[in-house]
Amino acid sequence: MRGESGRRRRDDAPVEGHVDLDVPVDQVWRLFADVAGWSGWNGCISGARVVPGGRLAAGATLVWAFRPIRRRYLYRLPAIARLVVVEPEREVTWEVTALPGFHARHTYSFADLGGGRSRFGSWEQASGPLYRGLRRFWTAHFRFVCEESVAGAAAAVRRGEGAARLVRHGSPTSGVPLVVVPGMDGSVGTVAPLVERLAQSRPVLVVDYTTERNASLEDFSREVAELVRAHVPGEVDVLAASLGSIAAAQAIGDHGLPARRVVLVGTFTRVADTRLRANNLLVAVSPRRVYQALAPLLMAWVCGPVGDGRRHAFFRNVRRSDPTQVVKRTRWEIGRDFAPELAKIAAPTLVLMGERDRFVPDLDEQLDVLRRLVSRPGSELRTVAGAGHVLLPSAAVDAAVAAAEAFLGPEP
Repeated sequence: MRGESGRRRRDDAPVEGHVDLDVPVDQVWRLFADVAGWSGWNGCISGARVVPGGRLAAGATLVWAFRPIRRRYLYRLPAIARLVVVEPEREVTWEVTALPGFHARHTYSFADLGGGRSRFGSWEQASGPLYRGLRRFWTAHFRFVCEESVAGAAAAVRRGEGAARLVRHGSPTSGVPLVVVPGMDGSVGTVAPLVERLAQSRPVLVVDYTTERNASLEDFSREVAELVRAHVPGEVDVLAASLGSIAAAQAIGDHGLPARRVVLVGTFTRVADTRLRANNLLVAVSPRRVYQALAPLLMAWVCGPVGDGRRHAFFRNVRRSDPTQVVKRTRWEIGRDFAPELAKIAAPTLVLMGERDRFVPDLDEQLDVLRRLVSRPGSELRTVAGAGHVLLPSAAVDAAVAAAEAFLGPEP
């Protein structure tokens, strides 16, 4: 880049930096590819999205806003750019040309260093009269972006973000392992009482996906299948709830997770779109503290009756959940028909549905559809009295545990 004299100016050199990370490059990529989640780990971003479709793709438009360089500054800097290079696990580059007299090119780079290590980098350069007239500000801004991006990625992977993990519950080590995929918040909370009881007699491994950062449900399902296969040899039994039931169905049907028997709690082919859109809107516009206060009430409204389950781990964990991720995962469900995914499960399947489930648009119609889907030999559908989408009342938990234990039975 040259000034009026034709000589390259030092001030116009690219602003760049990188960090080496002790995690595989695919984990860093998952963290980054979840554009809606950037504000959760990158300190320079207050919000971001890709249009159309929400996924990084060359030719798409990236819209975002920067936080101020100093907290005492009150501005938010909006930005719009065209994605020009998207190579998963290698490079994402965009160009900013919307401002007259300003052109910037920003690249985030990814490299596999081998041995489960990777490198993440940021590079940016700008030109044009508007840039030159405000060079001091833009240079400081680019340094802020680079430093916050690199430091944020390092901190995020130290927290385990970008990956799901398997958490063992109970002490038994013999028997067919039971893999549990919980509901929306990604933690054991939705199924905690079931896990506690079932882990007394068999090995139980819970897929904790509170820190997953996948761009789609299909990507998440693939991660679940790969995670389980990497740590558990041979066949497994599966217990999955709500969103986790769809992820489990895709992991089994599309990604070859070897399942002996399957228990689905509060599964669905369609969700109550209007109710969930309203929930998403409230979550998206609420400050974090307001969300934490409202979350239990919202979940009770969406999921069904609480009964004597007010101390259920579900409510404690949902307060801790990341609202950005809750909104993202809810969007995975809205407007879709998951009957084809459920139909791909060939293993004997037990479906447990709360008789007052509010998560689906028409419960009677949903039960009819699910009965047809589990009509194969060895499969069945049962309704759980007094329960909603999440099994909160203690009597509902007792009934579900008894049904699951009888269905899973002793090993062959």
